[in-house]
Amino acid sequence: MDWRSIAINKQRQVDKDNLRENRKRVDYDYQVGDQVYIIRDGGIHRKLEGPHEGPYPITHVYTSGTVRIQKGNVNERVNIRRITPKFP
Repeated sequence: MDWRSIAINKQRQVDKDNLRENRKRVDYDYQVGDQVYIIRDGGIHRKLEGPHEGPYPITHVYTSGTVRIQKGNVNERVNIRRITPKFP
């Protein structure tokens, strides 16, 4: 077995999969004051509940890939993978 060629082929497959996944991704820079929806976690939902909750305003944007949103009286820090922007 040639372990080096196996590792190279595996890395090629990983790169190919990343390109395919990132092709659909929409680049969006969140700003303070933007309105966002939070994607509901998997689990059991009621019939008339939507897949998102919100919109909530962003109060702070961090460089680590998180934002702080104002959710009623609570100020919550959320990862940007769990939110979608509200377009006008």
